[in-house]
Amino acid sequence: MKALVLGATGQLGNNLVRVLLAKGTKVRVLVRPNSKLQTLIGLDIQSMVGDLNDLESLSKACEGIHVIYHCAGYYPSQTIPVGAANTQALKEIRNVLNAATRASINRLVYASTLTTIGFPKDPNIMADEKHQFASGYPDNPYLMSKAAMEREVIKAAKTGFPAVIVNPTVLLGPFDSKPTSGKQIVMIAKGMMPGYIDGLVNVIDVRDVASGMICAAERGRIGERYILGNWNTTQKSLNSLIAKVARVNGPRVPIPFELVRYGSKIGEWAFRNIFGSTPPIPSFFVEMARHIQHYDCSKAIRELDYPRNPIEPAIRDALAWFQDNQYV
Repeated sequence: MKALVLGATGQLGNNLVRVLLAKGTKVRVLVRPNSKLQTLIGLDIQSMVGDLNDLESLSKACEGIHVIYHCAGYYPSQTIPVGAANTQALKEIRNVLNAATRASINRLVYASTLTTIGFPKDPNIMADEKHQFASGYPDNPYLMSKAAMEREVIKAAKTGFPAVIVNPTVLLGPFDSKPTSGKQIVMIAKGMMPGYIDGLVNVIDVRDVASGMICAAERGRIGERYILGNWNTTQKSLNSLIAKVARVNGPRVPIPFELVRYGSKIGEWAFRNIFGSTPPIPSFFVEMARHIQHYDCSKAIRELDYPRNPIEPAIRDALAWFQDNQYV
């Protein structure tokens, strides 16, 4: 079995490569020319240079591959028009689908996101795969482009393309080099997060999601979505657990969401128009918080039987990795 991992330098891809290797799978990764490969050094992998915008490099990377694990879904780095975000996102995912079709791969496992899961009308019911995407923020480039890519994969599957979609919840664990969700751990550990946006959240060890993607390749039904999550909790409880592991005082002050949202938009305007720079946290990132909810993962548990390990060790391992790499 030979697998191609797209997005191998990211947190999910990095952990997925390691789980695949431990299972004896031959792994090829596609990396951009300027990608930093420090976290992959020493691993027995084949590295090929290419880009999701370059169909020919993708096609070459897909040659001889049985399964593609797509962990590199488009993610706008700053707030841009939704039309521009959708155009770029669809170009990249269509290139992947075209390259995979040329290579006649057996399966594509596409890592989508929790924000494409819609909201139940009944507040007493947890969200599951049947709930379709709907957003109160139609100008949010992240939310809209992620939904557009997922729809494209589902459309391809309906015509026979062998794709399975997984929707991971909030990932915690090592190799979060940007960092993404681990930024919460870093900020709490450094005492830089006195307040927080209260609300619901579901978290999972990133290594469990990596294993879940392999289960999806082996047992997932073509065209289906699978929510890969674990602990339904609150931001307050998650912050308390992170603070406990880091042995610091956690955030104490809940801040109203709308205050943070409008504050982020004002800050974004100021950074661009007064300071002439890009904001450290784009406003669309704050709006994503309102799309995180509690999830019913029973379909994925039943059909994929993926692992769901305790969250505290994931936080501990993430913190240790951040400390070893001078983030904390």
